[in-house]
Amino acid sequence: MRYISADEMNKLVDYKVLIDQMKVALSALSRGKVIVPQRIHLDSGRFKSTYLFMPVLSEELKKVAFKYVGVCSENIQRGIPAINGFVMLADAVTGIPEMFFDGATLTAIRTGAVGGTAIDLLSREDSKVMAVFGTGPQAETQIYAALSVREIEKIYVYYRRKEKGELFVKKIVNEVDVDVELTNDKSMIEKADIIIAATNSKIPLFDSSNLKFRDGVHINAIGSFKPDMQEIDEYVYEKFDVFVDSKIGCSKESGDIIKAIKKGVIKETEVREIGELIAKGFEFNFYKAKNTIFKSVGNAAFDLYSSFYFYNLIVTK
Repeated sequence: MRYISADEMNKLVDYKVLIDQMKVALSALSRGKVIVPQRIHLDSGRFKSTYLFMPVLSEELKKVAFKYVGVCSENIQRGIPAINGFVMLADAVTGIPEMFFDGATLTAIRTGAVGGTAIDLLSREDSKVMAVFGTGPQAETQIYAALSVREIEKIYVYYRRKEKGELFVKKIVNEVDVDVELTNDKSMIEKADIIIAATNSKIPLFDSSNLKFRDGVHINAIGSFKPDMQEIDEYVYEKFDVFVDSKIGCSKESGDIIKAIKKGVIKETEVREIGELIAKGFEFNFYKAKNTIFKSVGNAAFDLYSSFYFYNLIVTK
């Protein structure tokens, strides 16, 4: 049984193709064509860590997968990645495991592609400027996916630790031909056509009441995944059209959505599941001129479909 490393996946991935695969995954999830039990969370106060366990089955693909992820924030001080784990892909007919994948890399790549799906469907076609909160692998893949569907010319990167931010910018400019600027000037958000939030923040990253957003701005909020986390304040959710990867997942796990609903600024009926709209052949051009936000907490279906994408690339080489 083969193990697929981070380097191999990074060399193989074509974000534009994988975005199309994530559209299929989002649609399948909304149509109930993927069996996804609620993921198990184990939280350790002693180790300041969260451990996630996620099984998933697709009878259409004839594949079953299992994912383990450890999110250990103090790993940053240890000089190792904060997110580690693996994804196992198996044949659903025989139950025989077929491939193991580096979990942190697969998670980052598929999250980038899910975010890229929202950007492709909801952001203005002429989007040129992007503001990115976060300097980790999730922020990195959001940038690559966005660049695969939009001709971005300028990226503002917001940071918590300047040294890490400088290394992140250096890595991005070595990979893509885009003007990237490290900043913590929140007024630059007003220039952005697309805003990416890829952090584990427990408080909103900016005060939206002090900002004048561009018309047709789109926000991807993909970092927070627990009820006590919040990247975007509730007033954005009140003023923007709201889309999610999973209504069930976000209503249980997204602090952004939970707090916005609890404060009464949005109703659950106003939250649109993007996969449901894809499945219905919805014409998204209507929303590209409007202010939109896409909230994702992730789902094992995305791991299954992305591992299946890499599996097909590898076995057909």
